[in-house]
Amino acid sequence: MVRIGDNTKAAIMTRGVAEISRLGLAMGARPETFAGLSGMGDLIVTCMSRHSRNNTLVNRSEKVKSLKKF
Repeated sequence: MVRIGDNTKAAIMTRGVAEISRLGLAMGARPETFAGLSGMGDLIVTCMSRHSRNNTLVNRSEKVKSLKKF
């Protein structure tokens, strides 16, 4: 598991939603899209849920790294 603090996680997610919003707006999306479930909600689940494929990948890669040290 990636060992970073809650404040660091929050900062990364905040930057993430800002970048996603800028990209989406440039592509013609409506600003309110990124404040709702499809924006912020999806980002939080992607970053925090143990069921997220992205989160699973990070955790597995950390385990592999730690095993290589032995």
